[in-house]
Amino acid sequence: MKKLFVISILLIFSEQLIGQTGELRILSWEQAKSANPDTVFAISFSKQKVSTLPEDLARFANLTLLDLGKNKLTELPEFVGGFSKLEYLDLSKNDLSVFPVEICRLSALKTLVINRNTFDQLPDCIGYLQELGTLDLWDTPVMNFPVSLTNLKKLKRIDLQGVKYGPTFQKQFKESLPWVTIEFDPPCDCME
Repeated sequence: MKKLFVISILLIFSEQLIGQTGELRILSWEQAKSANPDTVFAISFSKQKVSTLPEDLARFANLTLLDLGKNKLTELPEFVGGFSKLEYLDLSKNDLSVFPVEICRLSALKTLVINRNTFDQLPDCIGYLQELGTLDLWDTPVMNFPVSLTNLKKLKRIDLQGVKYGPTFQKQFKESLPWVTIEFDPPCDCME
Protein backbone atom coordinates (compact mmCIF):
# COMPACT_ATOMS: atom_id res chain seq x y z
CA MET A 1 0.00 0.00 0.00
CA LYS A 2 2.84 2.38 0.90
CA LYS A 3 4.63 1.71 -2.41
CA LEU A 4 1.39 2.38 -4.29
CA PHE A 5 1.02 5.74 -2.51
CA VAL A 6 4.60 6.80 -3.36
CA ILE A 7 4.13 5.74 -6.98
CA SER A 8 0.87 7.70 -7.11
CA ILE A 9 2.56 10.84 -5.77
CA LEU A 10 5.38 10.49 -8.29
CA LEU A 11 2.90 10.03 -11.13
CA ILE A 12 0.82 13.04 -10.08
CA PHE A 13 3.95 15.13 -9.65
CA SER A 14 5.28 13.96 -13.03
CA GLU A 15 2.00 14.85 -14.74
CA GLN A 16 2.11 18.33 -13.21
CA LEU A 17 5.68 18.88 -14.38
CA ILE A 18 5.01 17.46 -17.82
CA GLY A 19 2.14 19.92 -18.19
CA GLN A 20 4.44 22.78 -17.23
CA THR A 21 7.69 21.88 -18.99
CA GLY A 22 6.57 19.56 -21.76
CA GLU A 23 8.74 16.69 -20.52
CA LEU A 24 10.12 15.31 -17.27
CA ARG A 25 13.03 12.97 -17.55
CA ILE A 26 14.41 11.55 -14.31
CA LEU A 27 18.12 10.96 -14.78
CA SER A 28 20.41 8.74 -12.79
CA TRP A 29 23.50 10.48 -11.40
CA GLU A 30 25.62 8.79 -14.09
CA GLN A 31 23.38 10.25 -16.82
CA ALA A 32 23.19 13.67 -15.18
CA LYS A 33 26.96 14.06 -14.87
CA SER A 34 27.33 14.19 -18.66
CA ALA A 35 24.31 16.44 -19.27
CA ASN A 36 24.10 20.21 -19.37
CA PRO A 37 23.13 21.15 -15.77
CA ASP A 38 20.69 23.79 -17.05
CA THR A 39 18.62 21.10 -18.81
CA VAL A 40 18.37 18.65 -15.89
CA PHE A 41 15.21 18.92 -13.77
CA ALA A 42 15.09 15.54 -12.00
CA ILE A 43 17.81 13.28 -10.61
CA SER A 44 17.50 9.97 -8.81
CA PHE A 45 20.10 8.46 -6.51
CA SER A 46 17.57 5.88 -5.29
CA LYS A 47 19.07 2.61 -4.01
CA GLN A 48 22.65 3.66 -4.77
CA LYS A 49 23.85 3.09 -1.17
CA VAL A 50 25.44 6.55 -1.08
CA SER A 51 26.44 7.97 2.28
CA THR A 52 27.42 11.39 0.92
CA LEU A 53 26.27 13.45 -2.04
CA PRO A 54 28.78 14.56 -4.67
CA GLU A 55 29.69 18.26 -4.59
CA ASP A 56 29.02 18.45 -8.35
CA LEU A 57 25.31 18.01 -7.62
CA ALA A 58 25.26 21.69 -6.58
CA ARG A 59 25.62 22.64 -10.30
CA PHE A 60 22.06 21.45 -11.02
CA ALA A 61 20.24 24.61 -9.99
CA ASN A 62 17.06 23.82 -11.97
CA LEU A 63 16.20 20.63 -10.11
CA THR A 64 12.51 20.26 -9.32
CA LEU A 65 12.74 16.60 -8.23
CA LEU A 66 15.50 14.92 -6.24
CA ASP A 67 15.16 11.29 -5.20
CA LEU A 68 17.64 10.33 -2.50
CA GLY A 69 15.56 7.47 -1.14
CA LYS A 70 16.94 4.15 0.10
CA ASN A 71 20.51 5.21 0.75
CA LYS A 72 22.81 5.62 3.75
CA LEU A 73 22.70 9.39 4.19
CA THR A 74 23.19 10.65 7.75
CA GLU A 75 23.13 14.33 6.78
CA LEU A 76 22.76 16.62 3.80
CA PRO A 77 25.40 18.98 2.49
CA GLU A 78 24.63 22.68 2.87
CA PHE A 79 24.28 23.19 -0.89
CA VAL A 80 21.03 21.18 -0.94
CA GLY A 81 19.31 24.15 0.69
CA GLY A 82 20.19 26.20 -2.40
CA PHE A 83 17.91 24.25 -4.75
CA SER A 84 15.39 27.07 -4.97
CA LYS A 85 13.19 25.32 -7.58
CA LEU A 86 13.02 21.93 -5.84
CA GLU A 87 9.40 20.84 -5.41
CA TYR A 88 9.78 17.13 -4.60
CA LEU A 89 12.39 15.64 -2.26
CA ASP A 90 12.56 11.97 -1.30
CA LEU A 91 14.83 11.11 1.62
CA SER A 92 12.99 7.94 2.63
CA LYS A 93 14.82 5.01 4.20
CA ASN A 94 18.13 6.69 5.00
CA ASP A 95 20.04 6.96 8.28
CA LEU A 96 18.94 10.45 9.30
CA SER A 97 18.99 10.69 13.10
CA VAL A 98 18.47 14.47 12.92
CA PHE A 99 16.11 16.28 10.54
CA PRO A 100 18.37 18.11 8.03
CA VAL A 101 17.77 21.84 8.52
CA GLU A 102 19.01 22.47 4.95
CA ILE A 103 15.53 21.35 3.90
CA CYS A 104 14.04 24.42 5.58
CA ARG A 105 15.61 26.63 2.89
CA LEU A 106 13.72 24.88 0.06
CA SER A 107 11.07 27.55 -0.43
CA ALA A 108 9.41 25.86 -3.43
CA LEU A 109 9.16 22.41 -1.79
CA LYS A 110 5.69 20.88 -2.16
CA THR A 111 6.31 17.24 -1.25
CA LEU A 112 8.74 15.95 1.37
CA VAL A 113 9.03 12.18 1.70
CA ILE A 114 11.32 11.59 4.66
CA ASN A 115 9.88 8.40 6.09
CA ARG A 116 11.71 5.45 7.67
CA ASN A 117 14.42 7.53 9.31
CA THR A 118 15.23 7.72 13.03
CA PHE A 119 14.97 11.42 13.98
CA ASP A 120 12.43 12.16 16.71
CA GLN A 121 11.68 15.84 16.22
CA LEU A 122 11.04 18.39 13.52
CA PRO A 123 12.87 21.72 13.71
CA ASP A 124 10.96 24.95 14.13
CA CYS A 125 12.29 26.11 10.74
CA ILE A 126 9.95 23.65 8.99
CA GLY A 127 7.45 26.52 9.22
CA TYR A 128 9.41 28.25 6.42
CA LEU A 129 8.21 25.68 3.88
CA GLN A 130 5.19 27.72 2.85
CA GLU A 131 4.51 25.66 -0.33
CA LEU A 132 4.61 22.29 1.44
CA GLY A 133 1.51 20.21 0.71
CA THR A 134 2.58 16.67 1.67
CA LEU A 135 4.78 15.58 4.57
CA ASP A 136 5.45 11.84 4.69
CA LEU A 137 6.88 10.77 8.07
CA TRP A 138 5.62 7.19 7.95
CA ASP A 139 7.51 4.91 10.36
CA THR A 140 9.66 7.79 11.66
CA PRO A 141 9.46 8.13 15.47
CA VAL A 142 8.75 11.87 15.63
CA MET A 143 7.53 12.82 19.11
CA ASN A 144 8.11 16.58 19.03
CA PHE A 145 6.27 18.74 16.53
CA PRO A 146 6.90 22.50 16.44
CA VAL A 147 4.07 25.02 16.64
CA SER A 148 5.39 26.43 13.34
CA LEU A 149 3.58 23.60 11.51
CA THR A 150 0.44 25.68 11.97
CA ASN A 151 1.99 28.28 9.62
CA LEU A 152 1.86 25.82 6.70
CA LYS A 153 -1.51 26.76 5.23
CA LYS A 154 -0.94 24.77 2.00
CA LEU A 155 -0.24 21.58 3.94
CA LYS A 156 -2.87 19.01 2.97
CA ARG A 157 -1.51 15.68 4.19
CA ILE A 158 0.79 14.30 6.89
CA ASP A 159 1.48 10.57 7.14
CA LEU A 160 2.35 9.54 10.70
CA GLN A 161 1.54 5.86 10.31
CA GLY A 162 3.98 3.27 11.59
CA VAL A 163 4.38 4.93 15.01
CA LYS A 164 1.88 4.45 17.81
CA TYR A 165 0.45 7.68 19.19
CA GLY A 166 -2.10 7.86 21.99
CA PRO A 167 -5.68 9.04 21.44
CA THR A 168 -5.14 12.32 23.32
CA PHE A 169 -2.15 13.25 21.19
CA GLN A 170 -3.96 12.30 17.98
CA LYS A 171 -6.98 14.41 18.90
CA GLN A 172 -4.90 17.46 19.89
CA PHE A 173 -2.66 17.21 16.84
CA LYS A 174 -5.64 17.01 14.47
CA GLU A 175 -7.26 19.98 16.21
CA SER A 176 -4.09 22.06 15.78
CA LEU A 177 -4.11 21.41 12.00
CA PRO A 178 -7.80 21.16 11.05
CA TRP A 179 -7.19 21.75 7.31
CA VAL A 180 -4.73 18.81 7.12
CA THR A 181 -5.54 15.14 6.58
CA ILE A 182 -3.39 13.34 9.15
CA GLU A 183 -2.92 9.61 8.82
CA PHE A 184 -2.31 7.73 12.07
CA ASP A 185 -2.31 4.09 12.99
CA PRO A 186 -5.12 3.20 15.43
CA PRO A 187 -4.37 4.89 18.78
CA CYS A 188 -2.85 3.09 21.71
CA ASP A 189 -2.34 3.86 25.38
CA CYS A 190 1.41 3.55 24.93
CA MET A 191 2.18 7.29 24.77
CA GLU A 192 -0.45 8.87 26.97
